[in-house]
Amino acid sequence: MKTRDIILNSLNEELIPYTEPDWLHSIECTNISKTLLGYIPLHWHEELQFVAVVKGTVELHILGEKMSLAEGSGFFINSGIIHEIHAKTLNATFICWNIGITLFDKHIQTKYILPLIQEGSTPYVILNPSNEGHNRIIQAIMTSYDCYIIKEKSFELIITIQYLICIKELLHEVVLDSTNNNPIYDQRVKNILEYIHTHYRTQIKLETLADIAYLSKSETNRLFKKHVGRTPFTYILDYRLERSIDLLIGTRSTITEIAIECGFSSVSYFIDKFKKAFHHTPKKYRDAKKVK
Repeated sequence: MKTRDIILNSLNEELIPYTEPDWLHSIECTNISKTLLGYIPLHWHEELQFVAVVKGTVELHILGEKMSLAEGSGFFINSGIIHEIHAKTLNATFICWNIGITLFDKHIQTKYILPLIQEGSTPYVILNPSNEGHNRIIQAIMTSYDCYIIKEKSFELIITIQYLICIKELLHEVVLDSTNNNPIYDQRVKNILEYIHTHYRTQIKLETLADIAYLSKSETNRLFKKHVGRTPFTYILDYRLERSIDLLIGTRSTITEIAIECGFSSVSYFIDKFKKAFHHTPKKYRDAKKVK
């Protein structure tokens, strides 16, 4: 198993690496603790995503909720939904299957795929192995990963069949289930996140974020915390720290230069917050990564 850190653009959209640009499937197995940050940061993608937990316990952060998922369970993330993934145990490992939403012809897209991703559909589904339909999806994820790794003859056809099984089960279990009350992600929150990701190097005022959301400052704070699980300023701090990791590992910039580049008001403040978040000073963190 080779752990890959996800690639994000400036707006925190994940850029999925496809081995075949005309066949939009990407399947990876990831040990969360072995990623650069030790967790999968807040992000989103246009692709549909199916996940199966294969070791330990994974914690999914989505729409202001935190859910622990044990080995054998999984989840589905719809297109455009912002989420974050953490390890509850050191060995927490999951299979992640991303599929481009433009994969099929117009008939299949219109009749089956678009109803799944359109507004009013379900942003995510927790896959419970005791549910027959959910279990079929989990098994399809596992089968697809095995085929993707081995790449025997006609493996693309087998994976495509498994994908259609997943879509069928989702349409049956979720979209047509009138009892489903999962909230839909608020576009205003994504607009705020896009602004933060672009302007994190500078001072960001709550008033500015409120203007973006067309809300009062208190309502903006409430809305953001409801969907992201933390206040805007807590998220800004976390995002600046995440960006500092990239500079610590990928450049020779000094700690002072990194602190300034990432929008921290002082070097001492940066070092203090970094140590609280990652249990090392920036210098020790950099040195440890170099040794590895």
